[in-house]
Amino acid sequence: MRLTHSRKLVLDIFQNDNALLCAEDINKRLSGEAIDLSTIYRTLEYFTNKDILGKSTIDKVTYYYLKEGDHHHYMICTDCLVRLPIECEIDKMLRKNIKQYKFEVTSHDLTIYGYCTDCAKNHKEHRKSHG
Repeated sequence: MRLTHSRKLVLDIFQNDNALLCAEDINKRLSGEAIDLSTIYRTLEYFTNKDILGKSTIDKVTYYYLKEGDHHHYMICTDCLVRLPIECEIDKMLRKNIKQYKFEVTSHDLTIYGYCTDCAKNHKEHRKSHG
């Protein structure tokens, strides 16, 4: 993998902050650097294709995150964007079916979207006061 100056800057952001970030978030964090938004998008896609970053789309915005070690599935709060790893038995089932059908998997994704405890409480309170 060739790590250009732009790629290193973007990767450093993810390594220093375990958050979901969109291209615009990264652009703001790189203010003062001579990197345009199109380069950031290309860099994000490069890292996604190299399986270094994962991505999720929430309300038509694509957010990226650093993949950590083994494959994980996540629950993501659509309000505060907290990302919580989940244990998932689906991997066992998938391996069985993949073997049975001799299917070559290139990728898969399972993400559950909703509200974390704090955001769920805030939404319930908001609905009560406006309902």
